[in-house]
Amino acid sequence: MLHQNTTPSSAMKNENGFVLVGALLLLLLLVLIGISATTSSMLELQVSGADRMHTETFFQADAGVQLAARLIEENYAVRDNGGFTNLDGNILQDPDAVIPNNRTIVIDNLTFANNTRAETDRDVPPAPTDTNRDIAFFPDGNPADTAARHTNITVAGLSSYTGGSGINFGAALPTQTVFTIRSQHIGRSQSASGIQALWRHMDGQELPLRL
Repeated sequence: MLHQNTTPSSAMKNENGFVLVGALLLLLLLVLIGISATTSSMLELQVSGADRMHTETFFQADAGVQLAARLIEENYAVRDNGGFTNLDGNILQDPDAVIPNNRTIVIDNLTFANNTRAETDRDVPPAPTDTNRDIAFFPDGNPADTAARHTNITVAGLSSYTGGSGINFGAALPTQTVFTIRSQHIGRSQSASGIQALWRHMDGQELPLRL
């Protein structure tokens, strides 16, 4: 009987098994690369989404400042006659204002243009909240839904008088009022952004009185 003599050197030359192992290792490497790329892409999407949401919230807060500045001038025109008119419950506006059907402005203080602050005060008006605000803006139009996107605004003005050169003019009328506006927007996923800005109202340049 003949026996096939397999020497160690001939067994080492048989590389058929190494091809399969090499293919499996290469496949595993490709799977790991794919998982890593997918994870990285998902993370980048999350970061991009968060940045977009923060940017949107910031610009909505900035839009609240612009809205407040316009309403300050509107309120000046009617404040001595009771301020804005209550049209429907807590939805308040002046007689000529037009609000699109899909947006709602809520004014909790009919004469907020009368809000004053001391010259030494640094943190006034108070920070706007859902329960402490002069103006609120609901871009989705539903003020009953406090979880919806909305902007809360507080306003306070500081009047400056003539006689700044040291001359006492007595009870002189104010020449300007500098309002501090604080606007906070609550956006999607309860993201929040706040802005504080100044608006100067020049006395004698009020809008025509509307009755």
